[in-house]
Amino acid sequence: MGDIHHPGTVPLRARASFIALDRGTLHASGFSLEWVRESGTVVIPCGAAVVLLLEPGVSVTHAAVKLCADQGTLLVWVGEAGVRVYSSGHPGGAAGERILLQARRALLPRSRIAVARRFYQRMLGADPPPSSSIEVLRGFEGSRVKVWYRDIAAEKAVPWESRERAPVRLRDALGFASSTLYGIAEAVILAAGFSPAIGFIHGGDPRSLVFDLADTVKFKTVIPLAFDVFLSDTHDVRSSVRRACRDLFRESRLIEVLMDNLLYAMDVSA
Repeated sequence: MGDIHHPGTVPLRARASFIALDRGTLHASGFSLEWVRESGTVVIPCGAAVVLLLEPGVSVTHAAVKLCADQGTLLVWVGEAGVRVYSSGHPGGAAGERILLQARRALLPRSRIAVARRFYQRMLGADPPPSSSIEVLRGFEGSRVKVWYRDIAAEKAVPWESRERAPVRLRDALGFASSTLYGIAEAVILAAGFSPAIGFIHGGDPRSLVFDLADTVKFKTVIPLAFDVFLSDTHDVRSSVRRACRDLFRESRLIEVLMDNLLYAMDVSA
């Protein structure tokens, strides 16, 4: 399957998954970015990563934003330790033809169900129960999510009632791991020419399709990873999750998996 990318930029699949930055200023210098901190300056090739996660204390120049847009690098503004995603920039490259196709399929009940079911097939590894209702499918998903959390917690020997009642360090690990996955999923969606806002399972959020896509791999990747980080003896959950996600995304070729899942669900070729 061929890469979908901007002419003259580094192909999406040839990049690192993400780079997280905090407390510094991001400048543009030629075709590279300069990350300036009190400790010094680091040169970052703009096409080196799919996503730049910008944590608190980050300033970005207009020229840096433009360069990232030109090179198809997504900027995502996240909270401390990445436990919340506040906003994201558009890397450019959304194709009008595919967005129109996406909108048509989302508006027609039969085609929306068909796309939703294909997302669920990739999430479950099997066909979901027969249904012509998104609400019924969502209810089934909600039940499966509770089972997955419970099973993963049991496998890791972590007492579990619900995510809301989990220890703070575990909630932080789950939140940051999820936010990195959402950033990668959004970048894949935009690179493929679709809109993150038009979802098929989720709705009413600017990143509805992001959640649809991320859920196809979430409980196979970042959720077990977050439990592992929680169980480690690390005192820096943020950095540990970041490094673990970086390695996991590279080893599992997650960008390719997400692209394949997206194109399969939308029933289009690369």
